[in-house]
Amino acid sequence: MTSNSEATRLLRDVSGRVRETFHHDRAILSYGDWFDRVLADPAPNLRSAPQYIRDVFDHFGTTTRSLPHGDVRRFSLFDAPWSGGEGRVAGQEHVQNELYRLLANFARDGKVSRLIVLHGPNGSAKSSLLGCVQGAMETYSHTDEGAVYSFAWIFPSEKIVKGTLGFSDRAASAPTKEDSYAHLTAEQVDARLPCELRDHPIFLLPRSERADLLQRLRDERRLPDDFVVSRYILEGDLSPRDRAIYDALLLAYDGDHAEVLRHVQVERFYFSHRHGTGLSTVEPQMHVDAEARQITADRSVANLPRPLQTVPLYELSGPLVAANRGLLEFSDLLKRPPEAYKYLLATSEEATASLPQFKVGLDAVLIASTNEKYLEAFKEHPDWMSFKARMELVRVPYLLRFSDEIQIYERQITSTTVSKELSPHVVEVAAMWSVLTRLKASDASRYGEPVRSIMKRIQPLEKLRLYDDATVPDWVAATDARRLLAAVKQIRDEHRNDTYYEGRLGASAREMRTIILNAAHHPEYRCLTPLPVFDELRELVRDTSLYEFLRQESVNGFHDNPGFIDVVHDWWLTRFDDEIRHAMGLVEEARYEELFARYVRHISHLLKNEKVLDRITGKYVEPDRDLMKEVEDVILAEGEDRDEFRRAVIGRIGAWGLDHSGEQPRYRELFRNYIERMEEDYYRRQRRVILRNLQHIVDVTYEQGPPLDDGSQEAAIRTIERMQSQFGYTQACTAECAAHLLRTRYLEA
Repeated sequence: MTSNSEATRLLRDVSGRVRETFHHDRAILSYGDWFDRVLADPAPNLRSAPQYIRDVFDHFGTTTRSLPHGDVRRFSLFDAPWSGGEGRVAGQEHVQNELYRLLANFARDGKVSRLIVLHGPNGSAKSSLLGCVQGAMETYSHTDEGAVYSFAWIFPSEKIVKGTLGFSDRAASAPTKEDSYAHLTAEQVDARLPCELRDHPIFLLPRSERADLLQRLRDERRLPDDFVVSRYILEGDLSPRDRAIYDALLLAYDGDHAEVLRHVQVERFYFSHRHGTGLSTVEPQMHVDAEARQITADRSVANLPRPLQTVPLYELSGPLVAANRGLLEFSDLLKRPPEAYKYLLATSEEATASLPQFKVGLDAVLIASTNEKYLEAFKEHPDWMSFKARMELVRVPYLLRFSDEIQIYERQITSTTVSKELSPHVVEVAAMWSVLTRLKASDASRYGEPVRSIMKRIQPLEKLRLYDDATVPDWVAATDARRLLAAVKQIRDEHRNDTYYEGRLGASAREMRTIILNAAHHPEYRCLTPLPVFDELRELVRDTSLYEFLRQESVNGFHDNPGFIDVVHDWWLTRFDDEIRHAMGLVEEARYEELFARYVRHISHLLKNEKVLDRITGKYVEPDRDLMKEVEDVILAEGEDRDEFRRAVIGRIGAWGLDHSGEQPRYRELFRNYIERMEEDYYRRQRRVILRNLQHIVDVTYEQGPPLDDGSQEAAIRTIERMQSQFGYTQACTAECAAHLLRTRYLEA
């Protein structure tokens, strides 16, 4: 048990660290101190909300992703580096760039004039995108370059100053820096009123003086030429309560502005969604987004100087108030009745909120989310055109890249989040099936030959692989492959302007996560392998009333959701078959890559009409036509011309070499399909050996059948161990998957 002395010491240490953090994070300045910072570095201290959020994007930097449809810029803040990647957004680079473009537009225009509306199917990462932006703002606000300030009014006690207002005659004992009340201790202060809107301290300068100051900063080149001073900074004004306090003080001091500023305490604040500081979310059930309450008679102002106690003061509250200077999210905006958000017509255009007593000025980026169903219904509303003129619609579809979809589940489905041993490929089969449900058949008539003929024939899994890593279907001739790859962007954009665009309908990541977690509790399996996932998917597709995507009519193999289960099952079984054959040691992985390299060497010399150096005899010989035929019989598409194929292979290597000067060609990377076909051909000829080894693995694990001889048992155990070390399968997972492979591919064939 912890001793009292130890507990005291631990608490003292904690308290010390809390105190250090408090003093480090809390920057209290007099108005003069803050003004010095503005003059020294005006731009970051005069930013509006869109300028600040744009700088947040820039602060975390960007990377370039080379995708089949072209290079795209990815903003690193969507990788959530502050949380180790927890909450990151997979893919959606198009949406990221749209958000940045709109923020940059607002910054250049000097005002927020539109409500950004993220629209897409349920579970397409709309909230996750905004969650990353909010998390980035919180993190950035704790950096030196992300400092942001507001102010509070300080009213000292009678012990410090005396006079008709309570502070008009200075006392010789006033202990403040630069004759300010900002640094008084708690005992020396009768009342402190922070600005609820966290208004910019620049508002304490009259507009005319503010304009002169900004022009001077511009003339003296202290402001960058491309810095746009926002309308918020140029024309903004104090909130009604702070204006009332300012006017009362100015009147009491007979117009002495310096005396008014003595009561101003400038304080740094930090964005926080949890505490509603510059970040807030309006949920669908909320109907009042801002309100004002008179506080003149409230006990909290009892200690104000007497003249101020007669001034009507109001306390502001609500999400619009909480989000000022930052970002306000309207979650599922269109679930609310239109009357509940009609005020956004003015708020989004004029940056004001109208309350019964007065208007308040705002500086916040407004972003709403909605699903397509509610958006389509809202387009029929009489006020749609009025709203449309004040909205920027940003589509957020489901992901169409298999490898991006995998990233969503990898963090959510781990050995610690499921109750059973976890097998490889569980998240992959879920990701593949979900992406297949989202793809649409292409209109081949939109393309020229040979792409037209390819798109007539292409199957969903082949289209998935084309989008994912530019894998061309096996049956496409090498000469046509280049034209197909050049058309990938056009293929992806084909349905962009359709009401039912590619990525609007399909299984969501949210639904697939539930499928996987349900599979983890399947009573018939000891492990969470892809097998119970397939069982759960079969249950899902039986009830077509559950989701709209299940009711789509199959077109050229697309939207065939039950059939996709078989497609993915076959894909996974091939992967597992390949892994276990490698674990059996039937072939070295590099063997067929080396064979393909020999093939390339011989066709290269043949095309140049040169002889090949025989590395054994040291003599020059004719290119080996038997070797070429042996390889091409396995890898060529049906009816493909051998000479054209050879030229295409050499041309592809040459193009790769231009971008990788001095490097040896990476054949498995360049020609994965061909090398895998060569391996498959070998394995087909080893079928009996594989069948026997699979049976031994099952017998050893389940302790069934007659005892094995020592050699067979050792081989089975060695394979099981390699499955663990090379691919991450536990013994139980290997056994369950091996038994299924044995039944479906080797015993039934």
